[in-house]
Amino acid sequence: MVLMIICVCNAINCKSVRAAVDAGAESPKAVQAHHGCKFQCGKCSSSIGDMISESLFERPGAPALVPAE
Repeated sequence: MVLMIICVCNAINCKSVRAAVDAGAESPKAVQAHHGCKFQCGKCSSSIGDMISESLFERPGAPALVPAE
């Protein structure tokens, strides 16, 4: 398994982001707080947000997508 660095400033990789989300983090700031750090440059915020959205969508009980009428 290849680990991709998501936050270069704080050395947070994709596995660390998923661990924070599994522990209940639902925002990029909550992921940073889970790891005891704060944003430096903030460039990772959108990537972390995307990973959170994907993780929340994949959870059991996630709302089903319904086509627009």
